[in-house]
Amino acid sequence: MGLPLPSLKRVESRALQFTSSQIVLILAPPFLLLTTYLAFRYAVAWLGPARGYLAGFLFYWICRCFLLPLLTVGAEGLREMFKTPQPMPGKPDRLWVFLLVGPPLVMYITRFPAEAKGASRKIVVYSALFALANGTMEEVLWRGAYITAFPNNWLWAYLYPSLWFGLWHLSPQVVYPSEMPGGAIAFALMSISLGLVWGWVAKTTGSIRWTVVAHILLNFAGLAGRSFVDMSSEAPSLRIMKL
Repeated sequence: MGLPLPSLKRVESRALQFTSSQIVLILAPPFLLLTTYLAFRYAVAWLGPARGYLAGFLFYWICRCFLLPLLTVGAEGLREMFKTPQPMPGKPDRLWVFLLVGPPLVMYITRFPAEAKGASRKIVVYSALFALANGTMEEVLWRGAYITAFPNNWLWAYLYPSLWFGLWHLSPQVVYPSEMPGGAIAFALMSISLGLVWGWVAKTTGSIRWTVVAHILLNFAGLAGRSFVDMSSEAPSLRIMKL
């Protein structure tokens, strides 16, 4: 004999409930996009392009990419997202290795040679620091926090953050609009595709360890350090890959 109808409803209700941390992560992306957009816009107005652009990213990295995961998945969750990927690195699955290597490799073949021409030591150093910070912090938020908070749900752990990862890239473009064909929208769509690639690897392996490396390498290929130096003397072109 089956359960009484009220009992079934209570079971279904419990099954559909989200934890408070999950609710925060679901609701956060639109607010994040808006607040970082405003942070970039007003920081540049107050501090100038180079310092303002850096201030916008510092706000994003500290308040959004670090504090939000810390408050939702905790310090243990932060450690867990860097665990040894499965399958083990000694016996890698060819597909996720290809997905990790492919995007940075394309960038180093197609864009890096042109970006590196005339790049000063200062630009290279700034680019390396930016790549380390941005690649790590974005993976902690957009991959790590969601796969940790939603371990058994591909919609919320993978598709949802991949979409918002791409849309977030509209925010910095209030300062430096993309010059790629299709402009800001095309850049956001490209970012969504990268989010889907890295998100699949992180969700499948249960770790962001290797997506962090791929993200850092791709960021450095664009030499985004041009954004943080004196624009009038060292960065006449704003063709910068900011992922």
